[in-house]
Amino acid sequence: MVIGVSELQKNISIFKNLTETIHIIDKKTKEVLALVLPRTQIEKHSLTDALGGILQRKDPIKRYENFDEMVEDAYEQEMKEKYGI
Repeated sequence: MVIGVSELQKNISIFKNLTETIHIIDKKTKEVLALVLPRTQIEKHSLTDALGGILQRKDPIKRYENFDEMVEDAYEQEMKEKYGI
């Protein structure tokens, strides 16, 4: 279910009988602001276990010897993404 912030402010009782995950979005920017899980889903699965490891990699892509090398590589990658070089 997807609801906007204004709808949430008008009808806060939505959370009492929640049966599915709700995405709260900002309708102007179309950005997801929050996810609300029903209590039954939280009790079944640990939220930490569900979200753990999403942003982790097993091994880093490249190991750097010094900070300047890392900054140069990050700058090069940014320019490649921005200008397609």
